[in-house]
Amino acid sequence: MHGIVHPMFANILSFLRSGDRMEPCPFLQAVFIVLLCQLAAWSQETQPTSTMPPTGSTAAVHRATIGLVLEGGGALGLAHVGVLRWLDENHIPIDYVAGTSMGGLVGGLYATGMSGEEINEFLKTVNWNRSLRNELPYQARSFRRKEDKRDYPNDLEFGLKHGINFPSGFNSGQQVGLILDRIALPYSDLKSFDDLPTPFRCVATDLVSGKAVVFKDGPLSEALRATMSLPAIFSPVRRDDHVYVDGGIVNNLPVDVARVMGADIVIAVHLEVPPLNPDQGLSVFSVLQRSVGVIISANEYASMQKADVLIPAHTGRFSMIDYQAAQDIVQVGYQGAEERRRVLERFALNDSDWKQYVDQRQARRRTVPIPQFIEVTGTERVIAQGIQKNLADNIGKPVDYKRLDDDLTDVTGLGRFSRTGLCSSHGQPAVRDRRLRLHRRAILVGSPRYVP
Repeated sequence: MHGIVHPMFANILSFLRSGDRMEPCPFLQAVFIVLLCQLAAWSQETQPTSTMPPTGSTAAVHRATIGLVLEGGGALGLAHVGVLRWLDENHIPIDYVAGTSMGGLVGGLYATGMSGEEINEFLKTVNWNRSLRNELPYQARSFRRKEDKRDYPNDLEFGLKHGINFPSGFNSGQQVGLILDRIALPYSDLKSFDDLPTPFRCVATDLVSGKAVVFKDGPLSEALRATMSLPAIFSPVRRDDHVYVDGGIVNNLPVDVARVMGADIVIAVHLEVPPLNPDQGLSVFSVLQRSVGVIISANEYASMQKADVLIPAHTGRFSMIDYQAAQDIVQVGYQGAEERRRVLERFALNDSDWKQYVDQRQARRRTVPIPQFIEVTGTERVIAQGIQKNLADNIGKPVDYKRLDDDLTDVTGLGRFSRTGLCSSHGQPAVRDRRLRLHRRAILVGSPRYVP
């Protein structure tokens, strides 16, 4: 393994930089010190051992099932898209997919039925700078919020009711949440992630228990948001008595998860990071980042050893926030898979079997129903009615994601909601309902309604 920098914490450090300068922040230093102390204990979680399944005449009749495991790593995770493109082109079937952080996002896209090429085209439409910085467009703000923006040119909020309270994250996840809602919209009422075109799992860290949590059911968009919630950067995801953040803290390469799902063969993708230059100047953040990386890399190394096939993505020349180099990173992933051609070719299907595999995936793929109503909850009735009226033009028409994104961003601009989102509700057979979900300092959700 090459280098000891953990991708998640390198991403946090990059986020905190401004050009070549970085101002020290006592609060964030304290956060990182606490994380460093906790990670030593968390990283001791053991993973089940496994062995390479035997090959022989049985495999020729009933082929071994294949699980794909995608590592977290910020922008470096875009290399997974290139790997998927290569696997598609060479007729390598994937029966299970598991991932963490950005690996969870790419894996989730694939699980919904997209091909590697479709994922690549989808990600080209994402404005990464706006999404990760969570900048609310000035024109979307209400008059009062525009005044606030002029008088106080930052979006960092502090609580004062019980003394000064720092926010749980610098980014509420609004823009990222809209992307995840778009992915998950056709599968809003999914009972299990096994019902997706490709069975899927993603990993998050529960700060309450200090353990890894594998999402296998529930709202797909929430699971994806949990696995990508970088500590101190994105606000954590709260569900019941749990608080979830990025799964890379405890299991950044969840090979064990793919095994539990039932995979006979596990193909894992490892994202390389640049090694530390001993002559390089180190700040307090750099030392913390490297120290955390040492702890977590040991966990990653154990997972790498348990994979049957390891695809290296030589992403060391890129940083965790190099989203502007997305296509170059995708190509690096493609080249990494090509390096393992001789090993991977043994899993290839013939044309007939590949067509059957693709047809089966597509048959399980869902489309987005036409909205039949919009209901807003989580706020005062008068405000909810006003929002419903403003969004009413979306009823009875095919879903226009750009329009919905703009409409929900305008709702956030009112200053009453930290985040907005949407979901779909499927009713009884042949009855399809749509509901928009907005989040008031957390969530805004519509309730089921049947339309004859």
